[in-house]
Amino acid sequence: MVSLEDSWKEATEGLDTEICDTWFLKLQEVYSEEKRTYHNLESLCEKLDHFHEIKESVKNPQALLLAVFFQNFEYDPKALDGENKNLEHFIAFADDVGIPAEGELREETCCLLRAAATHSTEAHKIGGAFGGEDAHYLLDLDMAVLGAAPEKYADYRERIRGEYSFLSEPMYTALRLKVLQNFVQIPNIFATKEFREKFEEQARQNIQAEVELLS
Repeated sequence: MVSLEDSWKEATEGLDTEICDTWFLKLQEVYSEEKRTYHNLESLCEKLDHFHEIKESVKNPQALLLAVFFQNFEYDPKALDGENKNLEHFIAFADDVGIPAEGELREETCCLLRAAATHSTEAHKIGGAFGGEDAHYLLDLDMAVLGAAPEKYADYRERIRGEYSFLSEPMYTALRLKVLQNFVQIPNIFATKEFREKFEEQARQNIQAEVELLS
């Protein structure tokens, strides 16, 4: 597994080290909150592992890395505006560390964080279509866990349930089934060629198995 600290240094290369170190401590703190049974440091590191596998295909790896770090900087399943809040956290970081407002790094990262809120693109909705933009890679990094080995997926399934512990079993089941059935119905779970070839088939098997379990 890649080093979280090394990945943060890569994401913040050329920026004020002292300020970035302060934000890194803050980042570790929020990702370690007890309520985060899945969206925590472990899942962040797994995403970073996948990032380093496809890094050469990415147009702006520094912006994509920053988007990965800030995508779930704040995580609350009850909140309806989580994506907007995380964009605000990134902008606060950018202001703090002096990333120019009109600079490419800030603009690209903000675009990626806005794309993360959409959860799907045309490349997901059209059979046989592929996406090769950085936004497609960001979304696929988020979905990679769906294509994990069955035992790893079972662990993910339990961890996600933990984050929704405030919901009763019938309410959670209905909500989760709706999410899973959306995945079953779209032509492509993964937008990029690399992720689709590696994870699509296993993801559909995992999702179908969970649908049957919940039904």
